[in-house]
Amino acid sequence: MPPAPRSPAATTVSSNRGELSNAEILLWQGRFRRAFVGLVGFGTLALKWAGVVASDSVVAQRIGTHQALLWCAAMVAAYLALNDGMMLWVRRGGTAGHAAIATANVADIALLFGIVYFATPPADYARALIVSIFTVQFTLVFVGPRATLYSLASVSLGYIVIVAGASDAGAVLSMGEHFWTLALYLLGTTLFVLLQGQMSKRLQRIVQVFERAQEGDFSMQYDESLDRMPDAITVVGRAYNRMRGHLETIVLTDPLSGCFNRRGFDQLVTREVSRAVRGGQPLSVLAIDVDHFKKINDEYGHLTGDEVLREIGALLRETARLGDVVARIGGEEFEILAPDTSADGAKILAERIQAAFDTRPFTSVHGERKITVSIGIASEIARNDQVANVLIARADEALYVAKRNGRDRAELWEAGLRAFDGSAPARRSLVIPAVADMN
Repeated sequence: MPPAPRSPAATTVSSNRGELSNAEILLWQGRFRRAFVGLVGFGTLALKWAGVVASDSVVAQRIGTHQALLWCAAMVAAYLALNDGMMLWVRRGGTAGHAAIATANVADIALLFGIVYFATPPADYARALIVSIFTVQFTLVFVGPRATLYSLASVSLGYIVIVAGASDAGAVLSMGEHFWTLALYLLGTTLFVLLQGQMSKRLQRIVQVFERAQEGDFSMQYDESLDRMPDAITVVGRAYNRMRGHLETIVLTDPLSGCFNRRGFDQLVTREVSRAVRGGQPLSVLAIDVDHFKKINDEYGHLTGDEVLREIGALLRETARLGDVVARIGGEEFEILAPDTSADGAKILAERIQAAFDTRPFTSVHGERKITVSIGIASEIARNDQVANVLIARADEALYVAKRNGRDRAELWEAGLRAFDGSAPARRSLVIPAVADMN
């Protein structure tokens, strides 16, 4: 069966938040209802019609067994028609409200107790309560506890109605026994609902953890101390907590240089910018590009070029300060975010980096070739969340100026500095990344 079209709202709920929409629930449950009711319902009626199973219900005693079973068959057919109609409506509209869920649940319960009343002797009315457990469980798992309470109320009402009908016909000798059966059913299902509700809340906590991880944020861990009754969900949470550090390294780190990758850099920049804006602190960005890196690849090969990038990444991490964020943005391009750093501090950091390159014999090229970098610097007081994009654009422009002026140097962006025609476009931003070749 082709997937049902969904409205933008339904798509957002199910794909962005990882939840099932009402439409999805009704469609898959509708297919299950059709198969279950069609096979079991008509199969059971066929057995009763053939006399394999006794049929001495209250209604059968009044109008005859076959006539009562015909009424049951009509109820099953009407239910299937209603179910198919709802599925068609949901498939065309792509959405379904809570009223549609409630209608489906009421139809389930009405069909169940209707068949029981028409085809089952009063002594076996408890069968309806047993079967209704499946309806209650489906409602709890896929809709929620509030709808489950409505289902329990509907089940109780349906059971009372058929017992009262049988009592009026003189077929029930002790109403108290039936009400005691109903009380035990409500007690057991209520305990089940409470237990399942606790499990659903814990599953939601795991979903929140994975949603944060999907966004590249691994700061949140599963709090197993809230699990009063540890079970399989707790085991999953513990497994995630053990893997959290490894996942963060895989997702946010560039495997070649050992620095953060672009995703990790953007995430940490967002965090540091928020902190800097709250405190009105300065931020600095250093855009770093390896000079004539293409020649290294041409002369020594790409494998050696990768080794050079590995050494450069290690050197930048060693030279940067503890709170600095060092990232490989792409190719031979690196960036450093320096929190709480003014323009003077950023220039000192750039000088340290260039001094480290001047004194470092790169073993990957056997110390035969001096490797230098050009650096663009931009600094600003963090006044709003757009400061990161502004600093990245300015640092890129200052980097172009450094390369144009002879490379192996650092340039600080200042008002009036222009490396491009017209206004200064950003080579990269946190919103729409793009890398350009500056060699």
